[in-house]
Amino acid sequence: MDKKEHPVVKKKKLTPDKCIVTGKGEWYYPLSDIYETPDNFTILIDMPGVGADNITVDMQNNELIVNGEISQEAYTDEKVLYNEYNIGHYHRHFILSDAINREKIEAKMSDGILTVTLPKAEHVKPRKIEVKEA
Repeated sequence: MDKKEHPVVKKKKLTPDKCIVTGKGEWYYPLSDIYETPDNFTILIDMPGVGADNITVDMQNNELIVNGEISQEAYTDEKVLYNEYNIGHYHRHFILSDAINREKIEAKMSDGILTVTLPKAEHVKPRKIEVKEA
């Protein structure tokens, strides 16, 4: 699969250390994949351990902003022996073109993956043009 950015959905060039930090703790930049179908773009964001009630997905101007959090308090009774996945705050920004129908964006969390469905605007969907006899 080609790793170039698609002109419709672009990853904003922000790293967690350049995010506006509103709370204490570590900030992480979760991995994501973007897929296209004839009707939608789909963004999958890896956020293991984050519950749906700890995620916000916002639209501001042409930016899709995703934040999630795993609370440190969830692991206060355990002694960490080995740790590979991150506990703290997750943050991603995506810049959207006008090819997205912003009114119909949906987000669902399942098995540690946030799925954001970005429906295409009608003017960019493929369509058949009827050929009439002259």
